[in-house]
Amino acid sequence: MATDNASHPLAVRIRDRLASDARTVEFGIDVVVRDDVIVLRGQVATARRRALIEAVARESAAGLRIANDVAVVELSQQERRTDGASW
Repeated sequence: MATDNASHPLAVRIRDRLASDARTVEFGIDVVVRDDVIVLRGQVATARRRALIEAVARESAAGLRIANDVAVVELSQQERRTDGASW
């Protein structure tokens, strides 16, 4: 049975990189290591953001397998208005 390890040094390093990289700083993504796979979890508003998260993680974990379980969840128009996003 596989177990998730959020405190694994590699998970910590990738989480720190995601939090400090200008491309992904605001996304708040969970990172765990499951056996020999880095698993990314969370929600973002666009497929582009999802791809950026994976790109930054790959830069930090070259050669390792990454499972990008980040879901793309589009905001409703009301949420966009309250977030101040442009139309």
